[in-house]
Amino acid sequence: MAQRVYATAADYTAYAEEPFDGDDAKLVKRLRRASGVIDGLTRFARYDLDEDGFPTDPDVSKAFTEATCAQVEYWETTDDPTGAESTMGPVRIGSVSLGGSGVGGSAQNHNSASDSRVSPEAYEILANEGLVAQIVGSR
Repeated sequence: MAQRVYATAADYTAYAEEPFDGDDAKLVKRLRRASGVIDGLTRFARYDLDEDGFPTDPDVSKAFTEATCAQVEYWETTDDPTGAESTMGPVRIGSVSLGGSGVGGSAQNHNSASDSRVSPEAYEILANEGLVAQIVGSR
C-alpha cells in the first residue's frame, strides 16, 4: 500500500505561521514523511476510512491534515526532520555546556529519540480528537 499523505502544500501554507523554507518538492517530501509519523501516532485509533485508507469524518480528516502540517512546522523549527540530532545529548567544552538538540538538552531526560521527533502540537491535535492511544503502564 502506498503511503497516504494527509496534507498538501496549500494546506501547509494556510496552517503554518511562517512560509516553508525550501522548494515545493522538498515540502511535498516533508508532508509525506510527516504523514508517516501521523500514521504511527494513530495506529490504534478507530475511525471510518474510505477505500484508499483516508478518514471519512470531516473532523478526523481535518485533525490528520492539521497534525501533518504541525509536524512539518515542528521540523522546520527544530531543523531536524530526520531525528538525527534528537539522539545527541548536551555538549561540554570545559565549564561551558551547550544543551545540544536532544530532548530538552538534558542528559537526565528519558524520552526516546522517536518521542522527541514528534511535534507536541501534532500530538495534541490528534489527542483532542481521540486519535492517539493513551497507554498507561507501570514499570
